[in-house]
Amino acid sequence: MELTKRDRTIKYTVFGVIIFMAGLLQNVLSYDFEIAGARCFIVVPVAVILGINEDEKTAALYGLFAGTILDMVSVQHKGYSCIFIMLACYISAALAQFVFRNTFWFNLVSAVVAIVLYCVIYWLLFVLIGAGEGRAASLLWFYLPSALYTVLLTPIVYFILNPLKNKLNKVENIEEN
Repeated sequence: MELTKRDRTIKYTVFGVIIFMAGLLQNVLSYDFEIAGARCFIVVPVAVILGINEDEKTAALYGLFAGTILDMVSVQHKGYSCIFIMLACYISAALAQFVFRNTFWFNLVSAVVAIVLYCVIYWLLFVLIGAGEGRAASLLWFYLPSALYTVLLTPIVYFILNPLKNKLNKVENIEEN
């Protein structure tokens, strides 16, 4: 079903607010949700899950917006989140459009791959190459536990966002008998 301009405007506004709220949750309240030193990078699965079932350009714009929210408060890696999350959303949307079906498992695998790659590539580019003691150990003590923490919350994010996505996209549930 084709959405009207008003419906698309409402959908994009709601999705933008959701990404913004996830960014606030990650950046402002991250210490409240920290578990044993691991932080939740909630913006990555939110952007990827919202971007799946959209066209590639729209998904990339969701990722660009989500990455901008993260990069605005970043000291070290200006532009990394923008580029990475935009590419993750673009690739996930393209795969859902042309290769795979938009299912729970595809959403979960896409988000998990994006989260793990986000943490490992960040560690490689900005922590391991930099100077200082304990750089290698930070992968085991911060980045991988943070990725695991985020991965464990990803199904909850999916089950919260999927009904909203279906409602705003006006997806009709067809029950087969």
